[in-house]
Formats: sequence, structure tokens, C-alpha cells
Amino acid sequence: MRIAFVNPNLAHDYDVETPFEAPLPGSESAQVYLALALARRGHEVAVFTGTTRAPGRRRGVFQDRWSGRLPGSFDAVFVTSAADLLAGLRASAGQTPVWAWQHNVFVPGTEEEKALKGLTHPRDRIVCVSNWHAANYKAYGVDGERIDVLRNAIGPRFETLFEPGESVILAKRSRAAFTSVPYKGLRQALAFFKSVHAARPEMVLDVFSSFDFYPPNNLFRHQPGWMLLQTEAKLTPGVVYHGNVPQAQLADALRKSLMLFYPNVAAETSSIAVMEAMAAGCVVISTAMGALPETVGEHGILAPVTGTSIDPSAYVGAATAIAAAFADDDTTLAARLRAQVDWVTANYRWDIRAAECEALIRRPA
Repeated sequence: MRIAFVNPNLAHDYDVETPFEAPLPGSESAQVYLALALARRGHEVAVFTGTTRAPGRRRGVFQDRWSGRLPGSFDAVFVTSAADLLAGLRASAGQTPVWAWQHNVFVPGTEEEKALKGLTHPRDRIVCVSNWHAANYKAYGVDGERIDVLRNAIGPRFETLFEPGESVILAKRSRAAFTSVPYKGLRQALAFFKSVHAARPEMVLDVFSSFDFYPPNNLFRHQPGWMLLQTEAKLTPGVVYHGNVPQAQLADALRKSLMLFYPNVAAETSSIAVMEAMAAGCVVISTAMGALPETVGEHGILAPVTGTSIDPSAYVGAATAIAAAFADDDTTLAARLRAQVDWVTANYRWDIRAAECEALIRRPA
């Protein structure tokens, strides 16, 4: 089959090589990894983004800058978080099925809402990344009959961090990590870690977070409050600020980290950051926001949230208890981490998602 992936934001200069070379946000990384996995299954795949590199085939996938129109015919088109582009694509796509591949929560009162609720062509569909995500869209009046669920997965580097049967706990150090975008809980992480560090001075928090990997036209990059938060991260005792780093570097760091320190305050539709931390053998200490209970399954510790308020004592207590168990060589913790790594690498891989995506495309209209 011929399959196209489109991201129409021309300010975002990336292509299929980028996630192997530099930091890239989750939805764009997902687009690349799924395209590559489908190509490995023998499909002819093209990715159209804001890349400024010369067009051509890389890693088995054709890459070019998005021109506003599809060059030729395809059996399926996936548009990344740009449902308002569907009308233009539909005009040139003929009977080709077009999926709006969404990654964020539903935002009412936008052009995207009009596009998602205005789908009329029988081949137009929506891809959500979790059951919670699909329910969120349905709750705002999006036609559930048009929604498919295709989950996210971990980057290739995270699939092989541990050999089968290898001890996970032996790789760990007294380190925690925050790896998501700042607005999803960095402020809370810095505040809560001060209490953890006071109780367990050996613990270090590595902050792999920034807005720098977003395109230049992203509004978050220019908020003064973010600059102040970044400065706080650099000055807080026990905290090491790294910013965004390439995937291979992040994977190696998380392999040594004991926990993902993620007091999330934004509803997650899936969270690749959590999936990858789990694959790296980190105890996920987060909140029961959005799809996170669905994502972690029986693994992780999810603190309850009231509105956007997290009980500091509950969160800090959980993190401190894990740090103490690690210091005490708790064998239960060792077994828990090994089981977690096995579960994630068996369920959250892009080759699995590629087979599921292929089934969606082949499904009768």
C-alpha cells in the first residue's frame, strides 16, 4: 500500500532522521516511527513535513516538504494534529481514506472542532491514542462511529535497554527524572522534590524538559513564566537541568534513573514520556490524570488529583518510600521493575502499532 503522513506546520523543520539526531516532540516522533515501521512491513510510505532538506528516500521512507497537495495517489493519509486541513486534503484525495491523527485533548470553540464535527465523507476518520482520549472526544459531541484508537509506543532505543532476564535494579542510581514538557508539571516537580531531597539527600532530580524542540511559532517558547521556571530548575539544590536531549542520550540517562518524577497536572491522552520511562525501568510516580491509568496498567504509582491540585504529602510520601526501598535493597522492588520492563516492551512497540494501523487501512469502508 501507499501511505502518506502529513504535518502541515511548515515552521517545524524535521524529517525521518530527526528523532535519531535531535530532540523531537512526542506526536512528531510517533509520526516518524510509525512511518518507518510500516515501511519495514513492505509498504511505500511518504512523510511530508516542514523539512528543508532535499526531497528523497531516507531509511526506506520518502521525505519531502509539504506543498499543500498530495503528489500522486495514496491508499491512506494520516494528518498529524491538523484536522482543519482535512477539507483541503479531501478535495484532492478522491476516495482515499483520510485520518485526523489527534494527540491532544478536545478543545471546544476552535476551527479544529468544526473540522472534527463536520466530517461528511464516508472515508474520513479520526485516530485517538487511547480509550480515554476517544471518550474525551465523544463527550464533546464528536461522532464516535468515526473514531479509531491507535495507541502510542516507545522509541526504538527504549526497546533494547535491558536484555531478557537482566537485572534492572542493578543499573539504577539514586536519581529521579522529569522528562515531559514544562507545563505538564515541572513547577510542581521542583516544589515536591525539595521535600524529597530534604528526606533523602542522596536523591538527585534530572530535568530533561524545555520548549526548545517545538517549532519557532509555538507560543509556549515565548512565555516569560517559562524562563523563570527554567532559572528555578537550574538553581534548586539537588536538581540538574539538562533541557531537551536526543533520544539516545535520554534513554541512557533513564536506564540509570530510579523513578520518573512526574506530578502531572494536564490531562494526558497517552504519554509517550511515561511509556519510555517504564521501558527504562523507572518507577513512574505521577497522577491519575487523563489516560495515565490506562497507560501504566498495573504499574506505577498514580496520586489522586482534585482539579489540578495534587496532595503534596501523598506524592512526596510515595517518592520517598521508593527511594528508601532502593536504599534498603528491597527485592520486591527489583522484581517489580523487571516485570514492568517486560510488560512495556511486549506491548508498546511500533511494529505492533504498524500491524494495527495496517488493519485499520485494510478494513472495509
